[in-house]
Amino acid sequence: GATSGVDPDQFVKMERGAIGQLPQFLDPRKYADQGRIVEGQLTVGDLPRLQEYRESLDQPVAISLAFDRDDEGHRRIEGEVSTVLVLPCQRCLEPVSYSVTAHIDVALVWNEDQAKALPGRLDPWLVGEERMVLTDLIEEELLLAMPLVALHDPCPTALPQDHGEPEKHENADNPFAVLAKLKGQGK
Repeated sequence: GATSGVDPDQFVKMERGAIGQLPQFLDPRKYADQGRIVEGQLTVGDLPRLQEYRESLDQPVAISLAFDRDDEGHRRIEGEVSTVLVLPCQRCLEPVSYSVTAHIDVALVWNEDQAKALPGRLDPWLVGEERMVLTDLIEEELLLAMPLVALHDPCPTALPQDHGEPEKHENADNPFAVLAKLKGQGK
């Protein structure tokens, strides 16, 4: 029902087999063997795992991915995915816009053994089936590229503790300030 959070348009898109300008499913083996390039745009709202960023759902997500085989025969995906996410500032809780860019460089594997056999410099991306769901990779990489803590610099609204005389307030809480005073008295 309505609680699942999937809007009906999502199903229409899935049946059509495309999201925005991008294929919903693709055959990564074929894409890599043919050296295909996937470029296009979708919105944050097209990515199920980013639905919680409600203020960002209309933000465009730019995608540029090159499928290829390297000299050692590994099938690779390299490229970039970028968007702007509106996150709550950890200090003032007002929304702050963050440019998030994920640099993607993964080697495609179809099982754990292949993943283990990869050289250490390559990050494995496990393709469960023959077909790959492109949004899975995009979501994962964007989530990894997100800032751990979102903060304004500086916050647009004054914080409650900024009123009055902040110097005295800070010194009372700051053990280093107390130490400095004690040191100063000892001289």
